[in-house]
Amino acid sequence: MSLGYVGSAVSTGLLPATLKRFRKACPHVDMDITAMETPRQLESLHDGRLDVGLLRSRSRYPDDVAATVVMREQPMIALAADHPLAKSETVRPNALRDAAFIVPQFSESEGFAENLSSLGRLGGFDATPRHRVTDFVTGLCMAAAGYGVVLVPQSMKAFAPVDIAFRPIVDYHEEAELAVAYRKREGAPAVKRFVETAIGLFGL
Repeated sequence: MSLGYVGSAVSTGLLPATLKRFRKACPHVDMDITAMETPRQLESLHDGRLDVGLLRSRSRYPDDVAATVVMREQPMIALAADHPLAKSETVRPNALRDAAFIVPQFSESEGFAENLSSLGRLGGFDATPRHRVTDFVTGLCMAAAGYGVVLVPQSMKAFAPVDIAFRPIVDYHEEAELAVAYRKREGAPAVKRFVETAIGLFGL
């Protein structure tokens, strides 16, 4: 069975916990697991190159793909421990007006990119990227080094480098959702069991 996942599926525990439970139920199923951005997962599900995906939820999916949200997490601002904004326990959106944003590029306008845009609207500024990186971990490393701030899922605390702080954002109620995605007409029992396992463990 081929499985795709985004990085947050690891940091939240979604991927390892689902794999562990699934292996106990279906120990003879061979797994082909690949880290993959959400748009590529959806394309691969549609084309039949992927059986199931753990991805960022979408407002719309391809006609032949369905998805169930299994986890929600709160985005936070990550910044160097000696950054002036780290002195407070929380950060107000308008305090980020002049911040240099480090932004992971995931070739998409939905998903986490929407969370960043909504933060800018709440704070009255355009959250234009100052630095673009390929993933959240790289963004955290740059933030710790003082290059700027990065909006990350709360679960990224698990990958925190030295000298970085995480702060919740006042009055910011957006959530980052993770979903398990699959083909609507999927007939393979193993795929159905994996989806059921993820939903059973984490379904909302």
